[in-house]
Amino acid sequence: MKKKIAGFLVLCTLLFVLIPGATKAAEQPVGLLDGVTMLTGSSISNILGNTTKVTDNDNTTVFDMVTQRSDSSVVDVLAYVFQNALTVRGYKVHVTNIDTGPVYIKFYNSSGSLISQINLSPNVGDDQIHYLPSPIEGVKKFELFQQGSTTYHVAEVNLYSAIPEPSPTVTPDVTPTIEPTATATVEPTATPEPTVTPSPTPEQPTGDRAILVVTMNTGLEKEFDLSMDEVNSFINWYENKQAGTGKASYAIDKHDNNKGPFTSRKDYVIFDKILTFSVNEYSAK
Repeated sequence: MKKKIAGFLVLCTLLFVLIPGATKAAEQPVGLLDGVTMLTGSSISNILGNTTKVTDNDNTTVFDMVTQRSDSSVVDVLAYVFQNALTVRGYKVHVTNIDTGPVYIKFYNSSGSLISQINLSPNVGDDQIHYLPSPIEGVKKFELFQQGSTTYHVAEVNLYSAIPEPSPTVTPDVTPTIEPTATATVEPTATPEPTVTPSPTPEQPTGDRAILVVTMNTGLEKEFDLSMDEVNSFINWYENKQAGTGKASYAIDKHDNNKGPFTSRKDYVIFDKILTFSVNEYSAK
């Protein structure tokens, strides 16, 4: 019996290790700058234009940031002013041609006072989210600039207020084995065999349906059997997000693929991780 319990615990551990991506999408935080229009200028107090190239979740669109200089007519700063002061706990700044030149970000409070300045190098070339050792509170506006030797191609800029918490690991309860107490043998009384009622066959979905195949930028393919209403809802979300509105992630119900002691299971797909998707329609009768 001890071997069986040990085997069960090993199996649970393997399942948790082999399927780490199940919570990855749900842990992806929402950026404070998703889809916003950034300000451009020579400083945060001298705005000369704007751009959405660094907040569109598209690494192929870039903003060319020249080295900071003392010329007020040169656009060498990216900036943004929030409606209300907030707390910043992380950032992502992706420069596609980063070298050894420093990249800085300055945070200001509601009265315009500088509350923090951070050297982001070398964390600006990996397209990853980096969390600060301690949160910066009361941020009303910020500016981003560089002091390298060449023009940098800035693909993405984002700030994060929330840090995702990983889903807790459920430890299975092990029921101890109770040794039976010896008792006198009693002749059993014959009882009639109960009539076995067959389990009803689950109803299969009917109507217009489709197989939605989502290919991620890692090459991983996710396949879902959905109604056309669900497929159209996914397409509407994707097109809206591509136009710059909507949430960064979308939850897809797995329906009858729900395996395990769960009331429901959903896959969360992230917009900027989708390479392509296809829809294969069919009619279920």
